[in-house]
Amino acid sequence: MVKIIMNSCSDYNIKEIHLLVLYFPVSHYVSDWRPVTRTEHIITFLLTVSGIIGAGEGTPYWSSTIEDYIKTVSIARAIKGLTLNDALNKLRSLEYMEFERNEFINYGAYLALESALLNALYKCNKVKYEAELLGGIYRTEIPIAYTIFLNHPKIMARKLGEAIKSGYNHIKFKIPCNLEELERVLRILHSVKKQNGDENIVLRADANECFSTLEKAEKALSIMEGYSVNIVEQPMPRNRLIDMAKLRKRFYPVIEIMLDESLRRPSDIELFAQTEAADAVNFHPSKLGCLTITREAILKTQRLRLKANIGSALMTDIGLSHYLNLAASVPRLDYPLEEIGLSNLYGYTILTRPIDMIKAYIRLRNVNYSNIDFNMAEKHEIDKMLFFYTRILTTASKIIKDLWH
Repeated sequence: MVKIIMNSCSDYNIKEIHLLVLYFPVSHYVSDWRPVTRTEHIITFLLTVSGIIGAGEGTPYWSSTIEDYIKTVSIARAIKGLTLNDALNKLRSLEYMEFERNEFINYGAYLALESALLNALYKCNKVKYEAELLGGIYRTEIPIAYTIFLNHPKIMARKLGEAIKSGYNHIKFKIPCNLEELERVLRILHSVKKQNGDENIVLRADANECFSTLEKAEKALSIMEGYSVNIVEQPMPRNRLIDMAKLRKRFYPVIEIMLDESLRRPSDIELFAQTEAADAVNFHPSKLGCLTITREAILKTQRLRLKANIGSALMTDIGLSHYLNLAASVPRLDYPLEEIGLSNLYGYTILTRPIDMIKAYIRLRNVNYSNIDFNMAEKHEIDKMLFFYTRILTTASKIIKDLWH
């Protein structure tokens, strides 16, 4: 049980929970030239009987937005009427039960609701930042990483040069799975790094499960080793831990292996340590759902002598605020925070005062309901009737296809 109430919040019962589903058109490629054309977000507003309003956000991971939305509605019914602290413990209990019973979990639903609860609790407790409730404030300026999406090698090289000149020292980049293309990208990125003459720059290649065989993965990492790549994120499919342990043994300490897609529940972390398949674990926003559970998993990862990275899902300023507080609450930050928010990457914001980057840092901030730009949110709200109609058609199409085969 988590006990984070610091003042008298015992009578702050939940009166209402309202949900918005937002979408934003985007355009970029992740590894192997997979296109990303939109992001979707479940925004939650939690109203207490005393008038405090908490704002939260969750994004889908290994599930659809509509599935997460339905799950959010279901859990919201279960915590309505409870005190904020009781609701927090109820959420954690429900998710831990799901970790034990279910293969797939609607992480976004738990994150959307718990982050709203934490936002309400910080106001109720009159503390300066949510991080205080999570475990303490260890920093108020959060260092951030720079991400380069897959593109023409010259465009990627230009972005790397801009990132280095702007003061970033941890650059993540998406890669092609074709080895010839991979070498072309690495050659030009390595050249830019050398031109800037900074040996402290960390280059992290995100493979997104690119290499299906150990032989191809070994060839790819051999190429990366030659071009001074420091970290390779998820080089092989998520369940290939034994093969990734072999990769790690061969290339350590020149290249670190970071696992991302392999993580589905907190107990996976012990498995990573036992198999020696990783040097680091990436905690993607929404993955593991509740922020309190995510923070506990990060600390456990570090106790097992692995490093922990807080990743990115391109969240709105609401989600970004919660992840800044998570990063502030971790005593040892192994890597810069990866999440920078839609506002800093695409210019979309639903706050009257966006959360801006200052060089390679973002200042810690909480989100307040009064600062939300509802006119902008309304422009990007998904029509729920169309939302469900599309889901029905998709499900019907899948059933027909399965019957046909």
